[in-house]
Amino acid sequence: MSDEASFHSADLIDRLLLIVTLNSTLIHFLLSIQVEEVVDPDRVDSLTQGLLRTRKWMEEATTMKGVPPSTQNILSLIVKRLAQIESLLPKLSSKAKEAEITPAREILSLLDSGHETSRAEQLKPTQPQGTETELVPPAVQVPMKPLEAYKKVDVEDDMFGLIGQTQRLIQQYSQREHVLLPTFWLEVLREIHKYKSDSPYLGDVIELPSRILAKIIKGLLTEAPGARLLQELMKNREQESYVSSSEVERIERAVAKYFAGVEGVLKEDKVDAKEKILEAQTAFDGFGWGGPELEKRLIKRLNQECEEALHNAESATDEPRRVIYAEVTKMLCKLQHAILAEARLQEMFTQMKP
Repeated sequence: MSDEASFHSADLIDRLLLIVTLNSTLIHFLLSIQVEEVVDPDRVDSLTQGLLRTRKWMEEATTMKGVPPSTQNILSLIVKRLAQIESLLPKLSSKAKEAEITPAREILSLLDSGHETSRAEQLKPTQPQGTETELVPPAVQVPMKPLEAYKKVDVEDDMFGLIGQTQRLIQQYSQREHVLLPTFWLEVLREIHKYKSDSPYLGDVIELPSRILAKIIKGLLTEAPGARLLQELMKNREQESYVSSSEVERIERAVAKYFAGVEGVLKEDKVDAKEKILEAQTAFDGFGWGGPELEKRLIKRLNQECEEALHNAESATDEPRRVIYAEVTKMLCKLQHAILAEARLQEMFTQMKP
């Protein structure tokens, strides 16, 4: 075994610090589940990827030259425990994805009244034969159709021109910069514009997150450190100007959850903005940074956008905007977990790190 694979005390310290960080992340995850009473499958998948990388890193330490037997035994036990947790998380993710049913995907079915007999009709006394009764025409009851707060359509409506503007920007820079990450965020922008509503608040519900997304994409392509990192990535990685089916699925679920969160605003119902902001704060506290092997500067920029959206939720003067910004914060944090959960995107962040 080479000297580079020899064990040093600094290696042990780094690994222990990573385990402590992972433990705190898992504890926050478990507590947030109890508080929110909901499991985010993208966050679960992100944790799974983090556990996988950490376990492999710990396994490497057990085979290093010069590891004391007692230390090796402890490291092996940690690896075993990580593997046990890792095996459970995919099952939790599958259940969470099944539970994450949104109004945009629900299919409402009405029972055919002609095939159903009510309990009251069954208990109604029968008239003796030969007895005449006065016939009263039954009142026609028309079932009340619930007010549809929003619906999803197949083709997006670029009502503010942001989709076309952003597409042209990506196309312009695609010759010299890697555009996978900007394309991912463009798909989010397009997905948001696929929702329709007659609500007077639809404009804000679509425009506020869309302008943040357009800003994120422009920053990646034209500002430091994004532009330089994407230029360097282009030298080492084939251009990828598409999103995969699994990435699209995560985007669709994140945007659907956003619209479910602003449903009360679209219906002009009274919504508890303070509760929404608390939920957004919890999501922000659980923001996914990924492991030490990932380039953090772009992740930090997204974290700043989340923080700014949360600040806007806290400082806005009208309740609908407070709710919208809170839900935008939650959506951005969820999408960051989605990015960390996708192997292709994770690999990209690893390649960008010097």
